Amino acid sequence: MTDIIRRLVECYGPSGSEGAVRDLIRSELEASGVLKRTGSRVSVDALGNLSVLRKGSGGGKRVMLAAHMDEIGIVVSHVDEKGFLRFSNIGGSTP
Repeated sequence: MTDIIRRLVECYGPSGSEGAVRDLIRSELEASGVLKRTGSRVSVDALGNLSVLRKGSGGGKRVMLAAHMDEIGIVVSHVDEKGFLRFSNIGGSTP
């Protein structure tokens, strides 16, 4: 379990560039075999959201799990004449 957490944390994925994280999650699901065993469907919509649908046997309650794939990033916004850098955030809240 710690290996997958490490790979997810180290995967590049600031807001607007979550493709690598999405691909990692999808490949882990496929490699585990859970999708085939459960007959689950995987899809990616036009906004890049990864959805997995697992049909139940019927009669039970519906459950939805949701999570963010992106992380807060930084970008250099200015380099002054002495070489000092100014940063701005990518995603997240206003500093």
